[in-house]
Parts: sequence; C-alpha cells; structure tokens
Amino acid sequence: MESEIWRVQTEKIGSLEAFKSERDMESFLMNNPAIVGCWDPESEAAMPALIREQISTITEKKGKGRMDLVGIAKTDNEYELRLFELKAFEITESAVEQLDSYLKAWEKEKSAKSKIRKWILSLHLDDVDEINVDKIINNPVGVLIGPKFQPEAISKAYKLKIRGIRLARFRSEAKSEYYVIIEDQIGNIVGSTKKYWSWRELIKAGLIQPSDSFYISFKDNKLVAKPDPNYLDYNWIRLIFDDTSRNALLEREEEIKRKADNNAKKWPYKSLSSLKNGEGVWLSNATGLCYLAFGGPTASYWNPTWYWRHERSGKWLSDLVTELKR
Repeated sequence: MESEIWRVQTEKIGSLEAFKSERDMESFLMNNPAIVGCWDPESEAAMPALIREQISTITEKKGKGRMDLVGIAKTDNEYELRLFELKAFEITESAVEQLDSYLKAWEKEKSAKSKIRKWILSLHLDDVDEINVDKIINNPVGVLIGPKFQPEAISKAYKLKIRGIRLARFRSEAKSEYYVIIEDQIGNIVGSTKKYWSWRELIKAGLIQPSDSFYISFKDNKLVAKPDPNYLDYNWIRLIFDDTSRNALLEREEEIKRKADNNAKKWPYKSLSSLKNGEGVWLSNATGLCYLAFGGPTASYWNPTWYWRHERSGKWLSDLVTELKR
C-alpha cells in the first residue's frame, strides 16, 4: 500500500464583510440587477433596467413605508415582480415582519402600483401589455437581502413564503481584487446570472482601449467620459467626464439638486462632489446626472449601458458587453 504525505500551508487571502450601509447595497444592486435575478435572459441588452429605488407604499396598519428596491425577474417564461427589503446587518424576525406588512398592504396600494405599472410598460418587455401587466403587479414576491440571517428569521420567512438572499463582500489581501458573495438563503432567487464585466475585460478582449471615450446624448447635448483608470479591474464601473462635459454638468448643479430634492434622492450630491474633484462617477450615477441636468431619454436610467456609445467604434456599450460574454 502506497502512502503520501502532503504539506499544507494556511494563508489568509482576504476577509468577508458586510456592506457599509443599506444605501451602499442599494447602489451596488442597481448597477448589478442580475445579482438578484432581475434580468431577462432573452434580452439583447446586457443589463435591462429592471430595478427602481425607494418606492413609497403603505404598511398593513396603514402607516407609511418605503420599499428599498423593486424589480422584475423572468422565471419559467413568466415575469415576476419582486419587492426587496435591504438590511446592512443581520436579518431578524422584525425585518421579516416589516416586509410581510408591505406585502399584505400591497393589495390595497394604489399610488405605488400606478408608478410600477407605468414603469413596467415603459420597458417594452416581451408578452407584457396593458392587459396582463396587472397580473404581474398584483402578485409580488417579497425578498430580504442581508449579510446574515437569524435562524428564527429564516423559519418565519419560510412560513410566510418570503424569500431571502445573503449578500456580502469579500475583500482580498490583493487590493485590486474585490468580490461579492451572493447565495440563496430562502427559496430560489439568484438562479442563473450573467457574468459581470469590467473595463479591463473589455480591454483584454480588444473591444476598447483604456483611453477610449464614450458619449451619451440628451436632446442637443453630448456628454463625453472615459473609463476611470483607477477602477479598470472592478465590476463597479466608473467614468471620468472630460472637462467640457464636466463643466456643462456643473453649470446645471442647482437644477440637478432641485430635481434630486423633489425626488428625495441623495446620491447626486455625492456624485457632484466627485465631479468637482475630477474623480470618477459610478456608471449609473453618471447617467443619472446627465438625465437630471438635461432630461430624457427616459427616467429609467438605471440601465446605464443602454445609453452610452463607444466613440471610436460607434457601438453601444451594451453591445460591447454582449460581445464580451459570447
């Protein structure tokens, strides 16, 4: 009988940590909706606009509430509306009860349903029209998202048919490596997700160069930006506007802030600060700044790749990402 002796060396490669805040989680998920199953596998767009943030609603006791995210997923050839509740820390029974309250009150909800209805129809999804959209809206699925679930919370959510996703970050000892841990905790939500992408992957595939420009057009305004050289390896995509576009946006700073305040949005303030400092802006936020400054083409700007065009090739960024994933 042959014996083998192996020497195993233990080495720390990184650490698992929660997101810093619910807003941090929200921003990440709006940029990566496929993580929570909100994408259409048959769509030509690399990242369909299937998430909306902070929808005001009522609770079961007729109090005011606010859902963190609302999205749509395609399962078994049917679309499913998902109401997400995010928690930066542990998911407790209280979080389950909060989401259950929203779901029970949803039947009598009018304002939020009207907004969601218009939004879904604006996406022009296959086989979704004025006739059958209400079936989707009236049968939402509740989903809890957090870095850890208490056993009691899992048991309670399971009984109430609420689903759950564990979401946390893995930060490698190597500064250029950054990962997200995502797994179904209750029920099936994640499913098959698309491969995420980075500027570096597009560069390695020969689809773009690091110095290439991308532009987005709003009415008669053309705004130009380049990949942030400090974030080429990250799945959180950042852009740096050129001086002309940067100045054009800052000239409309008060207009951007006014619209942000009217819609209870805080992210434009941080993005404007980054803009003033010549720093990169997250892709979705860059798109959002352009929308708030100049309007159009649609309020659903959380599908950012759809609107940016590669200046050298003339291809949409979404098409380049699709080529990368083939």
